[in-house]
Amino acid sequence: MDHLFKQLHQAIRQADRILLTMHQKPDGDALGASSAMFNWLLRENKNVTAFCVDAPARMFGYLDNIHRYTQDPKIFDQPYDLMIVLDSGDLRVCGITDLLPRLPAGYQIANLDHHLTNTRYGHFNLVMPEASSASEVVFHFFETNNIFIDAAMATSLLTGVLTDTNNFSTSSTSAESLQIASRLFSAGARYHEIAQRIHNYQSVDTLKLWGKLLSRLNHNAKYDMATTYILLEDLKGLPPGLEDGLANFLSSMISQVDAIMVLKELSTGEVKGSLRSKTRDVSKLAQRLGGGGHKLAAGFTVKGRIKVTPQGPQIIN
Repeated sequence: MDHLFKQLHQAIRQADRILLTMHQKPDGDALGASSAMFNWLLRENKNVTAFCVDAPARMFGYLDNIHRYTQDPKIFDQPYDLMIVLDSGDLRVCGITDLLPRLPAGYQIANLDHHLTNTRYGHFNLVMPEASSASEVVFHFFETNNIFIDAAMATSLLTGVLTDTNNFSTSSTSAESLQIASRLFSAGARYHEIAQRIHNYQSVDTLKLWGKLLSRLNHNAKYDMATTYILLEDLKGLPPGLEDGLANFLSSMISQVDAIMVLKELSTGEVKGSLRSKTRDVSKLAQRLGGGGHKLAAGFTVKGRIKVTPQGPQIIN
């Protein structure tokens, strides 16, 4: 992997214009990995643009330069030498499939990710399924190329590690991820600010919404899976992102149930499913439905809407 890290570093050095992007509804890891890379490229005086289909949630406002992320699709009418995609198993999850044809030809794609189901869609595929997070992959990129990690970059990377390991409580936590977190803390990562924003930043609206969703929990004994669902009408009048993190919360809190599935209606006429498990490989189910992810944490998006039945929520066309 080191030679790929060095090849990408050389490509970045030679690039005049760089585009960063990540998956839709960016979580702490997507934002942590991308903002660490963004801050480094700005420090290097590179002409770099950070794009995401969805604006970062307000809780991540402490990340340096996060306010410079754009949702303007017009940036795809401009030429780039390199597009760096972070924390995305394939380009579809970035929500840019319709925008890519607008990019002038001649650019290369760098794919930095940690999902087992990554489709290796880049010219540079820096995929580390053994890593706890995409932020850990970016850390190794910096380390391999002797790039100094300043406090802003350290704060970004630690955000990604903490969110994707659910504060070191998931099976993806390793001795190496703990060592990396320690090094980021020593590099000036603002841990207390991260902890305050991520773990103690739930509004009254969030808790009320989660209460409604918790009341819908249904346990399917046959499949040993607990499910709940989010309807479009549940989110009317509420700030975006209040439902984020529910699947991780349920997985860590519910005992004697192996798997969790949270279904969410989208305004696009689709349903997004988030899967978590303590022992089973849910990425196989996600792949069958056109999604992907990790063995114990995966997701998918399918056409349809949610129908509520006595047996639990169902997806219908």
